[in-house]
Amino acid sequence: MRHTISAVLALCVVLSLAAFITLAPVWRGFDAWRQIWPLVAISTIAVTLFSLRNRHRWLPVTLSLGVAAILLPAIPEWLRRLDLEPVADASGGGAELTVMTHNLWGLGTNAAGVPAVIEALAPDILALQEATRQAKSAVDQLESAFPHVARCRSVRVLTRLPMLDSGCVRHPPEISFENAVPCDWELPPAVWARVELPDGRDAVIVSVHLTWPFPSAAQDCQRRNLARALTRMDQSTLIVMGDFNAAAPSRALARIERDLGLERRSIALPSWPSEGLTGDLPVAPMLIGIDHIFAGEDWRTMSITAGPDTGSDHRPLIARMRLLAAARPDQS
Repeated sequence: MRHTISAVLALCVVLSLAAFITLAPVWRGFDAWRQIWPLVAISTIAVTLFSLRNRHRWLPVTLSLGVAAILLPAIPEWLRRLDLEPVADASGGGAELTVMTHNLWGLGTNAAGVPAVIEALAPDILALQEATRQAKSAVDQLESAFPHVARCRSVRVLTRLPMLDSGCVRHPPEISFENAVPCDWELPPAVWARVELPDGRDAVIVSVHLTWPFPSAAQDCQRRNLARALTRMDQSTLIVMGDFNAAAPSRALARIERDLGLERRSIALPSWPSEGLTGDLPVAPMLIGIDHIFAGEDWRTMSITAGPDTGSDHRPLIARMRLLAAARPDQS
C-alpha cells in the first residue's frame, strides 16, 4: 500500500509539472513554471531517481517520460549556448568596451562592498537597477567614480565614455492616448544614454527593470511599450541591459527578445539568486537567468559572464563587446 500511495503522489507531481511546462504558450500562469525551470527539472529528476526504490517497476519509466517533457523546452537554449563560437582576435575590429548590468537589490543589499567589487571589474559602462533605498550609499559612491550619469526613477546608466545625451525612456510623441486602456500607459523604469565611442561613432545604452510576468499582465504591457519606445533609436548599435524578470526557456523571455528585435547575448547564464539572498554556500547558488544583455547586429560579444558576489540577491553580468568596423565610403 505504501508503494502504491508514493507512486500515485510521484505521478501527480511529475506529470502535473510536465503538463504545466508543456502548456506554457497557452497561459502565463503555466509559463511561470518555466521561469523556475531549473528547480522544476532538479526536483522531478530527484523524484524519478527516488522512484527506483518503488516496487512498481513501471513507475520510473512513466516518470522519465514526464521528465523528458520538462527538459525538452530547454534544449534550444543549451544548443544555442554550445553553438557560441569563440571570437577571433580583435584585429580589424572597431570600438571595444566592457559593459556591465547589476540589480543592487534596493530593499536588502549589503551595499558596503559593492563599489569596490564593481571598480575592480572596471566597466566602461554600468547599468544599474534598484538604485534606491539601502543601495543609495553604494550608488552615490559609484556615481562619483564615473564622470557621466543618466538617471530615471530607480535605474541608472554610468559611463566613462563621453555622454552626448540622455533621458527617461518615454512613449513616442506621435502615439495617441485618446482611447488608451491602462496597459497602454505601462512603461518599466528605463533610462537611455547616447555615448560617444572611441572610434567616434555613438551608441545608445539602455538600463531597464521589468516587473514579474505573473500573476498580472503588467510585464506584457511593459514589454510592448518598451519595444515601441526604443524603435526610434538606431537598432544596429543599441544595447539594452537590465533585470528583465524573465528566464529561459519561458515564453516571456522569448517574447521580450522578439519584440525588442535585438540579439540576446546572455545565453544560459544564471544570475539569481546570489549569496546576498541565500548566504554562503559550498557552490554558487545562481540557478535562474533573469538579468540580460541585448545588443544590435553591429555588436560582437567577445565574452560574457556572471560577476562575483556583491551582497545583492543578483550577480552582475559583465560583457566585453566589440563594434564592427564601419565600412569605408568606397565599400558602401
